[in-house]
Amino acid sequence: MGIFCKRPLCLFCFCFIAASLLATVLGIWLKLGTILLFALLTALLLILSRKIKKRKYGLIEAAICTFFVLLAVTSSLLAVDLPIKRLEGYVSEGTPVAFVVSNKEYSSKYSTKYEGILLYTDKGAPKAKAYLTLDHEADYKAGDKLLLVGDISLCEYEESTLSLPRDVNLEITSTLDKDLIVDSRYEGFSLSITAARIREHIRDVFFGRLNAQSAALSIGVLTSDTSALSGEVIRDFRRSGVSHLLAVSGLHLAVIIGACEFLLMKLRVSKMLRCIILTVLSFFVICLSGFSLSALRSVLMLLVTYLCYALSREPDTLTSLSVAGALILLVSPVSVGSISFWLSFLATLGIILYSELISSIHFRRRNRKSRLMQILASLSRKLVGALTVTLSANVFICILLWAFFKETSVISPISNLSITPLGEAYLVLTLLVLVFGKIPFVGAFLCKITEALASVMLALSSRLSSLDFSVVSLSYAFAGIIITASSIALLTLFIIKLRDKRILFAVPTVAVAIFCCCLLVHNSINSHVKLAYSGEAGHDSVVISDGRTLSIIDVSDGSYSPFYSSYAWAKKNAYVEVESVVLTHYHEKHISSLDKFFRSVIANKVYLPAPENEGELLICKDIVALAKENGVLAEIYEKENLIAINDTSFIYLLDQSNDENSSKTNIRFLAGTNEGLLCYLSSPLTPEDENSPASAILGSADALIIGTHSKKEAEETISPKDYSGKVIRSTEEEILVEFSFDK
Repeated sequence: MGIFCKRPLCLFCFCFIAASLLATVLGIWLKLGTILLFALLTALLLILSRKIKKRKYGLIEAAICTFFVLLAVTSSLLAVDLPIKRLEGYVSEGTPVAFVVSNKEYSSKYSTKYEGILLYTDKGAPKAKAYLTLDHEADYKAGDKLLLVGDISLCEYEESTLSLPRDVNLEITSTLDKDLIVDSRYEGFSLSITAARIREHIRDVFFGRLNAQSAALSIGVLTSDTSALSGEVIRDFRRSGVSHLLAVSGLHLAVIIGACEFLLMKLRVSKMLRCIILTVLSFFVICLSGFSLSALRSVLMLLVTYLCYALSREPDTLTSLSVAGALILLVSPVSVGSISFWLSFLATLGIILYSELISSIHFRRRNRKSRLMQILASLSRKLVGALTVTLSANVFICILLWAFFKETSVISPISNLSITPLGEAYLVLTLLVLVFGKIPFVGAFLCKITEALASVMLALSSRLSSLDFSVVSLSYAFAGIIITASSIALLTLFIIKLRDKRILFAVPTVAVAIFCCCLLVHNSINSHVKLAYSGEAGHDSVVISDGRTLSIIDVSDGSYSPFYSSYAWAKKNAYVEVESVVLTHYHEKHISSLDKFFRSVIANKVYLPAPENEGELLICKDIVALAKENGVLAEIYEKENLIAINDTSFIYLLDQSNDENSSKTNIRFLAGTNEGLLCYLSSPLTPEDENSPASAILGSADALIIGTHSKKEAEETISPKDYSGKVIRSTEEEILVEFSFDK
């Protein structure tokens, strides 16, 4: 297609963006070497351009490209690596901290996370961006200056953070069990804090005019603040492939700016004045979104377009995108580590390239005389256009979906055709409620319509996300090969010149067909039961899957690590959701761990043992409440009652008793599938257990796990003579064992 043909500025900016991405994997010394190499190469190309007249302009372009690479690596070194080295000096434990709140990341009854500014510690005044994590519910406002004692660490890259390796920030964990001290309101000027205060005011307005569900959705759609939305709603939007509606992006900007431009044109405002007004308005939208990178990308593209109009030049969308991306990374090199930047950039790139491709292909059209046929043809073209936009965006972000999310929404084309138009209408209604909501009768009418449309959107997203095939895993080995190969092929074909451009449609079509065939073959071969046991010092979990669904049986002290390791195994084995989580007993830590787990993982059910005392009853009630908030069905089961955890598996809690020599509970259960029986013992059987249910049923088991949850030491009565199945014993170190019932 030759996307860089006659677009030199686009080529330079793409070199800058590619070099910024490459710099994320380079160390400081490699960056210094790269800077020196490209500085020499730039000088050499400029010298050659003066010597070789026939290749003068080509060599000058090459010199500019190398200079842009040099600039990208240099900015990465100065703005990413050196600040990280500086932040490492503030890492400490139990240190006094002054922290200013700028934004609430999330909040629940059991944990709260804030984004803000670390003003000073006992080691100095970094005045750097940081995150504050609390193990209780809190409600601090933007600009609140908090004094606390906490542990400061560097928040490095993790798969769950969905960021690239060089995105490193300070993270503060409070060591105080009571409320923090609010010293005062921050008096210094901070654009992020000012914007957060505006968002808080808008939040109060919506909660005063709409019901809680509609207000939370309006805040998310207008400002990208999803802290008021339940985990169930966020999960439904993600599964149905319309989570972009909850992030201020080009779609939101197009609706807002388009509506305002329409009004200004009706008022006969001059073109130059319209550009100025809309530019100011677009920056206000950026502030509302908390300086979202997708919104910033859209505004910069708009400004480049306005600049072209001012210079009487024809605007080029691809050049505008590349300039916007390069400017963002030049001003904020750390943005290269944000997955939202790359999702926005690549999705827009796909939409632009395939739109240009479709417009360059001439299709034969037949004349239609019937008015009805013309209307139907117009609607068909709009539907095809909307579908093309969705598919082209997904084609270009599939490499990110595979690398970071490990899953993709299959129904996103259907969801975008049905929910996205409703989202655009909802955005307009949200703005009208914000402006005219207090006018008698008119405001009440607008609020009723907004609430009704919110109910329709939420119901539709819930229905689509509940479909069994709505999400497909990309953790398969063949998925990585297909996606990588097709992405490289597409990149190559778009750069070179093609005579027949229809081949650019064939690449993703063939890739999808191959993926579907491989998926069918894989599912037919791997339909048997899989089991995994992980344990370390009392943190045990057993994972059982039947090829389609997956269940986690927890035998731990309630820490988050067993849940995380179990789900990591699930993601590795191409599972996108957890059918059920089974608790065998209660710990207070289970509340915060399950709250964090349900917010980040798609889970359908949680099975809870019947409480046996007042303390367990309180824990059970809290878990039921947080499960309901996240759309997880909670079910209470009685000990020694068989429960079906999925279509082919069950669990039977044999025994649960307190260990006199340990604070841990002695747990014994039997898990069965259509392929065999698994017996779990948190401690070896003793002579006293000769007549216990565990001893009686052990002879029928095909596999035995002797876990770590109880530290009771005793002479074992189970030996190879007594038991012929598989025996899996835990060790003092962390263990992960995958096994089957084959003997």
